[in-house]
Amino acid sequence: MDFISVPTVMICIIIAMSAIAMAMTVIWHKDRKEVAAGFWALSFSVGAASGLTVAVMGAGSQGAVLVATSLNALSFALSWSAFRAFGKQKVHPSIISALPTAVVFLHLMFPALRENPNNAIILQSAVVTAMTLLNAYTVKTGEGNAELSMTRLLIGFLILHGLFHGANIIITYTHPAPIVGGRVASLWFRLFMLEAFLNVIIIATSALMLIKERSEQRHRIASETDMLTGVANRRAFVQRTELALKDARDHAVLAVIDLDHFKSINDQFGHQAGDRALVAFARTVKNRLPNDVLFGRIGGEEFAVFIPENRDRSAHMLLDDLRRDVENAAIQSQGRPLPLTVSIGGATIEKAGLNFDNLVAAADSALYAAKEEGRNRVAMFSPSMRLLKVLEQDGQKRIGLAEHRVSRRMTRVHTSPKTASQ
Repeated sequence: MDFISVPTVMICIIIAMSAIAMAMTVIWHKDRKEVAAGFWALSFSVGAASGLTVAVMGAGSQGAVLVATSLNALSFALSWSAFRAFGKQKVHPSIISALPTAVVFLHLMFPALRENPNNAIILQSAVVTAMTLLNAYTVKTGEGNAELSMTRLLIGFLILHGLFHGANIIITYTHPAPIVGGRVASLWFRLFMLEAFLNVIIIATSALMLIKERSEQRHRIASETDMLTGVANRRAFVQRTELALKDARDHAVLAVIDLDHFKSINDQFGHQAGDRALVAFARTVKNRLPNDVLFGRIGGEEFAVFIPENRDRSAHMLLDDLRRDVENAAIQSQGRPLPLTVSIGGATIEKAGLNFDNLVAAADSALYAAKEEGRNRVAMFSPSMRLLKVLEQDGQKRIGLAEHRVSRRMTRVHTSPKTASQ
């Protein structure tokens, strides 16, 4: 293993960390919301400074060991903060400063840490082991991380990295490396340095990929979300429902929800009040719906829900609870209460089939019936509803045609030759 040169590896680590720090700085500068990129930029900058301290001052210098070890601890504290920020968890500034402070305190209290590089390596490996395993846990529990493809691979690598440094503690303690010219000289230490270089590359690559994937995820969510209410837009709702229909059972329900007299709210209170009503309605429904129910906005004041079959609940009762919650919601605009009710039409797969368009048409027929019956109610589709609707529409057409015939007949009477001659 003589081909592994520790000074060369150290220079590679410093260069890699510096380059990654600059890349992260650029990402953070372009988008200040990427707080994690800012923390990673600081982490890699401090890590590079740690390696540079040893390279300039020499590994045999007690001052170099003290400064490098404390900077390394600070680098890991900043990296942990980056993973917490990425997972939308609270960052603790006190821990960022506490970890390197504790390392400095230990070095000052125990001269053996400064005098023997083996002892410094043991302490450093202990810090790396603890912080790496903590990073793995932070990545696992971070909000939204489970949806990213890199998460499992990164967690697996972090655990392996932590175990490697845990093994390094045992090996360095039981078989201390000889010190030659103030430097540690052993095969294991060379492997230790090589692994440290690989760790820098893998962590940097993973962090960049996580940021890229999260950015793509945000854009995808934005394209699938109604900007006003924050629920799924029509396209997203249709796609998700059609996917859910592949495994749906007969008693699954698609329901269309329409806000009653919404136009009058806009006319009487203004469009801002109408927007508040839509937002309050969407929030009320989201708070009531179980996690497995799909919810989306499919039109101006029209929303839809897809309720999978569940023996422990009644879809009709759930819809009626939604209706009641909306009716009882205290919605106000400029200190004035906004009266809001909804009419809901639902259709089961059993009655309307698995085709999405057929389900929507059936639910719409039920919604039509709910409005005809006086609004602020839930109606479930039955095949007779569709027939009645057709007959009523046909009746309206017949009345219209009759009126048109009468109008034409009267016109002919008024314009007949006899009448004209008079």
